[in-house]
Amino acid sequence: MVQDALILPRWHPGARLALFASLYLGLASLGRELTTSSEQSSAVWLPSGLVLFALLMSPARHWPAVALTTVALGFLTQHSDRSGVLTLLVSTCGALEALVGAALLRRLVGPRVELHRVRDVLGLVTLSAGLSTLATAFVAVSLIVLSGASSWQLYWPTWWVFWLGDAMGVLVLAPLLLAWTHGLKGWEHRRRWELGATLLVVGTATHVVFRSQALEPWWALHPLVYLSLPFILWAALRLEAAGTTAVTALISTVALWHTAQGHGPFSRPALQHLPRVARAPGPQHHEQELSAPSPAPGPSQRLALLQLFLGAVNISGLLLAAALGERRRAQLEVSALNQELRHSLEVLARTQSELLARERMAALGELSATLAHEVRNPLGAIANCVSALRHLPGRRPEPQEEALLDIIDEEVQRLDQLVRELLDFARPVRPRPRPQPLEAVVEGALCAALRSQGPNPRITVLREVEPALPPALVDAPLLHLAFTNLFTNALQAMPDGGALQVRIARDERAPQQLQLSISDTGRGMSPEVQRRIFEPFFTTRANGIGLGLPIVLRIVEGHLGQVEVRSTEGRGTTFTVRLPCTESATEQPLAS
Repeated sequence: MVQDALILPRWHPGARLALFASLYLGLASLGRELTTSSEQSSAVWLPSGLVLFALLMSPARHWPAVALTTVALGFLTQHSDRSGVLTLLVSTCGALEALVGAALLRRLVGPRVELHRVRDVLGLVTLSAGLSTLATAFVAVSLIVLSGASSWQLYWPTWWVFWLGDAMGVLVLAPLLLAWTHGLKGWEHRRRWELGATLLVVGTATHVVFRSQALEPWWALHPLVYLSLPFILWAALRLEAAGTTAVTALISTVALWHTAQGHGPFSRPALQHLPRVARAPGPQHHEQELSAPSPAPGPSQRLALLQLFLGAVNISGLLLAAALGERRRAQLEVSALNQELRHSLEVLARTQSELLARERMAALGELSATLAHEVRNPLGAIANCVSALRHLPGRRPEPQEEALLDIIDEEVQRLDQLVRELLDFARPVRPRPRPQPLEAVVEGALCAALRSQGPNPRITVLREVEPALPPALVDAPLLHLAFTNLFTNALQAMPDGGALQVRIARDERAPQQLQLSISDTGRGMSPEVQRRIFEPFFTTRANGIGLGLPIVLRIVEGHLGQVEVRSTEGRGTTFTVRLPCTESATEQPLAS
C-alpha cells in the first residue's frame, strides 16, 4: 500500500508494511525521549512526517489502510499516563491530521509534491505543517484535558508543544523523504563527494555546538546554535533539495539526540548561570556591577526554543533550495529555448538558402532551355555551312581557308559544349538507383574520358579494386556523367604526363558505403581554389566553363553520397566519392 513511499516496488506488500511499521516505531521511540510528563507531548513527533509521506506517495484507494495502520501503531507508542480509549482517540487524530494534510496538498498544490518549487514548500509548510496540525492539536489536547490526563492550567503549554511537535515532524522528515524519493540519480561523482563532505562538516560542527562543555557558559546566547545556517545556505546553493534536506535532517537529528541526552541549550536552564548586570554610580562616581541570577526557563519554554530552532532551520533551507531550484530550472529552460531558437534560425537560414538556390536553378533552367533553343539552331546552321564549304564540288579549300574553317568548327563545338553543360547543370537530378557493380560504371567513365582527351603515352592508369564488393545503389547514366567529369579533370591536370590511380573499396568509416578514389599527380590546387571548386562557373582554365564539378556534386549528393577533395600544389589531387551500397538502408529516399 505504501510501495512508492518506501521506494520498494518489488517487495511484497507485507514486507513494505513491516518496514513502515518498523520506521514508525523507531521514530516514535525517539519522539518519546523528548516528551515531558507535564506536557505529555513530544518536541518533535517524526512519525507525523512519515505518515504524510506515505499518503502522498500512495494512491488514494490505499489511504484507509495507511490510516488504520497508523492508529494501530499508536497503541504500541502510547503514553504511560493515557488510557486505551484516550490513546485510540489521539492516534485517530494523528491519522486524520496526515489525511487532511495530504488531501489539501493534492487538492491545492498538485498530485506530486517534489519540493522543486516554492509553491510546493509553501504548501507543505502552511497546509500540512500548519493548518492540519493546528486543527488536530486543538482536538487532541482537548481530549487529553477532558480525560483528566492533564489540567486546564497546562492546556496552552501542552497545546503549543503538541502542535509544534507534529509540525516539526512534518517539516523535518517529510521533505527529506520527498526529496530523496529518486535518490541521487543523475548526480556526478564530484557532487556526491561534495554532499558527503558537507554532511561530515555540518554534523561535526553541530555536535561541537551542542556537546562541547567549553560552550556551556555561552548556551544562554541561543543564536550560537544558528552557526549551522551557513551550511544550509551552501547546501541550497550547491546541492538542491536533496542536499538541503539531508543537511537540515542531520542538524535536527544531532540537536534532538543531544537534547534527549541532556546536553545543549535546549535541555537545561542555562540562563540561571549568567548574571544580570546593572550599573549604579558609587559615592566616588565609579560604576559598580550588581549581579542577580536570571529566571530559568521551564520545560515548555526550552522545548519551544528547540522547536523554533528546528522550524527556522528547516523552513529557511527548504524555501531557499526551492527558490534557487526554480531559478536554475528557469535558466535551463531559457537556455534550451535559446538553443531551440538558434536551431530554428539555422534551419530557416538553410531553408532560405535552399529556396534561393532552387529559384536560381529554376531561372538557370529557363535560361538554359531558351539558350539551347536560340543558340543550337544557329550553331547547327553554322556547322552545316562549314561542312558544305569543305565539300563544295570541284573546289578544294586553300590552306588559309581550311584554317579559318577549323576555327569556326572549334568555336561551334565549344559553344555546343557550353549549352550541353548548362542543360546538364540546370536539369533536376532525380536518380533511379539500381543495384549494380560500381567497377563497371567507373571503367566506362574512365574509357570515355581517355577517348575524349586523346591518347597520351606519358599517362599511366593504375586500377585497384577490393574483392567481394557488394553492388552499389546507383543511377549508371548519371554517375557515368559525374565520373567522366572527374576523370577528365584529372587527365587535364597532367598535360606533361603522370599517374592516374583509381581505387574502389569499402569505406572504412562507414562499411555500408563504397568509396571511389581518383588520384592524379598533376599540378594540384591551392587551399583557396579547393574552397571554390564546387561553385558554379568557377574555373582556373582559360577555356573552361566551371560547371563540371558542380554537376558532379549535384549528382553524387542526389545519390545520398559525399564528395571530398584533397590537394597539394605541385603534388596532385585526390577526389573521393562515397556512395551507398546494397547493404545499407535501401528504403531511404534519394535526394532530388
